[in-house]
Amino acid sequence: MEERLGKDFERRINEDGFIDVKNISGNVEYRVTKESFMDRRQTDMKSAALSIPKNCRVLTIHGSKDEVIPVTDAFEFDKLITNHVLQVIDGADHCYNFNQNELASVVLNFIKSS
Repeated sequence: MEERLGKDFERRINEDGFIDVKNISGNVEYRVTKESFMDRRQTDMKSAALSIPKNCRVLTIHGSKDEVIPVTDAFEFDKLITNHVLQVIDGADHCYNFNQNELASVVLNFIKSS
């Protein structure tokens, strides 16, 4: 998280109540509030994955070069979720900056396959 939010993100989120996450150009991409950060931090992802109903189709798309969430996390979810399709997009980063067409294609194919 430190690489995405900055070295002192916990101090800043406690002092300010939020962190603005900026892109390479310095523009704000999104805001992380203290409440949402604490909620995410306390979520047991394994329990959450196991609570998904078996008849619910789930698509996970993950970039192989994701710098925020390791691709290994996607493989772990794949083991836990019953009706799951995992698509790893080779070379894609967390925001799919150079893989928008492939991302859209994967989503459309999943929707059409229902």
